[in-house]
Amino acid sequence: MKTLFSTLLIFTSLTLLAKDPVNDRQLFLDKVFKTLEENVANPIWLEGEDYQTFKAKMYAEETLSLEEGDFYKAFNKGCNNLSFTHFYLISKNSSAAENSEAIKEEPKLLSWKPLGESIAYLDVRSFAGGAQQMMTALQEIGTDTYKNLIIDLRYNGGGSLDAPVILGQFLTNKPIDAGVYLTRKWFTKNNASATVEDIGTFPYLTDFTYQGIMKMFAEEAAFRMVVPGHERPVFKGKVFVLVNQYTASACEPLIYLLKKEKIATLVGSASAGAMLSANAFTINEDYDVFVPVSDYQTYDGIRLDKVGVQPNIAIEADKALELVLEQLQQ
Repeated sequence: MKTLFSTLLIFTSLTLLAKDPVNDRQLFLDKVFKTLEENVANPIWLEGEDYQTFKAKMYAEETLSLEEGDFYKAFNKGCNNLSFTHFYLISKNSSAAENSEAIKEEPKLLSWKPLGESIAYLDVRSFAGGAQQMMTALQEIGTDTYKNLIIDLRYNGGGSLDAPVILGQFLTNKPIDAGVYLTRKWFTKNNASATVEDIGTFPYLTDFTYQGIMKMFAEEAAFRMVVPGHERPVFKGKVFVLVNQYTASACEPLIYLLKKEKIATLVGSASAGAMLSANAFTINEDYDVFVPVSDYQTYDGIRLDKVGVQPNIAIEADKALELVLEQLQQ
């Protein structure tokens, strides 16, 4: 009888432990942080006090005891204080609900309209619309119909790479040097970012499809992305690009190049400084975690993550369009 009672007590204790939400949260965090630590592009990023503080706060009893929605928000809010971006939880359930609403209510991601006879205004809320939407809009605008082109990238969080490439080729026929990507293989052998001399030795991406890019990530320690020049007509007028603190990710190599090569004038506030390459990893049936698997540097060696791109003309972002229109009317 005593043996039976002991067995039942152990079984009951294990059952209660399995249903303990705090214990479940700890196991969840164990998997999330293990996924990050095994896949992050540069393990040195995790040696800083910012990461250690964030991790300790997430394991604190006060945080572990939060309601599900509050715990999710606390995690992603805390990620904003890290020294690197593109690390956050993705709730599959909330995403499905949000996406359902987005299908009903979300405005078109890309549109354009004339502002008078000499100005075309291209509003790009996201590059997620892909190359075809971009090509259609640019064909309608034309290369010589308007004297001025205003490209609004405020609140554009990025998206696919093909759309900004198409936009870049509309503005210049010179090769577009879109920078370099450094994987964990690079940082396993090197304790620092790439120098300009290093960048000159990197292999070039030749297959610009998603599969081609993923192959380079898998096979190379680092690689360079240069879009070849072309002989097609390009826009002949003045170009202004509106930016703000939410202009991020795939936008940032483009606006850096446009500013550096004096192809366009950037107007507004500094961009987000959120430029890394990341993958989503499954944690459980409810959550994925986004992890930065590759660092990014511009062709001249500058890191944009947590730095951003400064505008040529600094002004409150919500007044940027008004300022450009006033200048063009003078």
